[in-house]
Parts: sequence; C-alpha cells; structure tokens
Amino acid sequence: MAGSDFKAVFFDLDGTLVDIHGPLYAAARTAIELLDADPPLTPEKYQAALTQGEVWFGVPPEIRRDYMQLSYAYFLAEVDGTERLEALPRVAETLAELKRRGYATGVVTSRPGDPQTLIGKLAMVGLACHLDIVITQPSASIEALDKTASLREAAARAALEPHECLYVGDEPRDAMAARQAGFGAIAAVATGLASFERLRDHDQYRADFVMRSIGELPALLDRLRIEGGR
Repeated sequence: MAGSDFKAVFFDLDGTLVDIHGPLYAAARTAIELLDADPPLTPEKYQAALTQGEVWFGVPPEIRRDYMQLSYAYFLAEVDGTERLEALPRVAETLAELKRRGYATGVVTSRPGDPQTLIGKLAMVGLACHLDIVITQPSASIEALDKTASLREAAARAALEPHECLYVGDEPRDAMAARQAGFGAIAAVATGLASFERLRDHDQYRADFVMRSIGELPALLDRLRIEGGR
C-alpha cells in the first residue's frame, strides 16, 4: 500500500451498503428445497451457519455447483423484485462524509441490469446523491461475480489509477477482484455473508482491513493518510 492517501472509495452493494440477508435466505432455502438437500434450511439454521462461517448451509459437496447456480439465480430474482432497498446502519452518513472530504465514490456490483434502474432504487433510500459512479453487470451469470474488469472500469471513469482506489466489500471474492484489478487496498465489512473471522483469516483472499461496521471507514482512511505521510 505504497501511498495510502486514496482518492476514490468504491463499494460492493449487497451486504456492504444494503441488507442481503432477507433475499439471501429466501434464495438459499428455495435452492436447497429444489435440490432435495437435507436438512431443510430454517432461519435458525441460516443464522447458526453464518455465525460458524459455514456458507454452504449443509449442502453436500457433490451438488454445491448446482446449488450455487440455483441460489444465485433465485437471489437475483429476489433483489430484482424488491422495490425498496434497505440501507445498512451508518451507510448514508459514511457516504456523505466521504463526499465532504472530496473522495470519488461509487458502487461496483455483481447485480445485472440497467444501472439507471439501480440508481433510482439508491435514490429512494438517500444513497444515490453520494455516489459518482454506479456499475452493474451486463448479464446474470456466475462469471459476473468476478468484478475485476468492472473495478478497473470504475477507476478509469474516475480518471484515476487503480492503486489510487480502495474497494470495500463483504466477501473474500471482493478482495480477490480488487487485488486482481490492482487496487491500492481492500477493506471488508462483516455485515454480509462472511463473518468477521472469515474475512480476517481467509487463507487465499484476505482483506487488508476488516470492519464490523461501515461507520469505521472514515477513521480507517484517516489512519491510512497519516501513515502514508510518514
């Protein structure tokens, strides 16, 4: 992280800025039912699995690829059908503070569809006014979960080099994409699918910094700026 005075902060959407757990539970439960996986997923088992860092919810290894494809499709259907997003705590205040400090900001999400539709939904919950760039994916596919190219596009649209940007996500695959895109640093927030411990200790795609709340981000940026000026 040579030079830690970043000029842009980009964010994942689901689990980072807006709540993911309602749509994710419904999608996982439906996929498990269709695959006749045992045992059925209940809200209690869903929460217990996440607490233990178990992201497959008991799905056997031999059908996990089918489960992933089905649950992703049903998750997209759930979020597409949700008219109003539910912003996570401290998100609006944090985005407003970043804009006050002069950072370029944006959302880079795996959601497919017209970005203008998503901007409209973000406006309904008071977030769009704090975002300069919103990038969605052209199609719904497992491959679209890799946001490497989209992160490079976000940096280019902000007229910045990737190393001048920080990405904030809620899963190890967010760290993977930001690393591959050449971003200067990756922060993870434990408000999505992955637990704090999984984000902190992941053996392959570990974030540089892990937060329990997005509200910790301004203080983290202060610390990085001070350390970068030494």
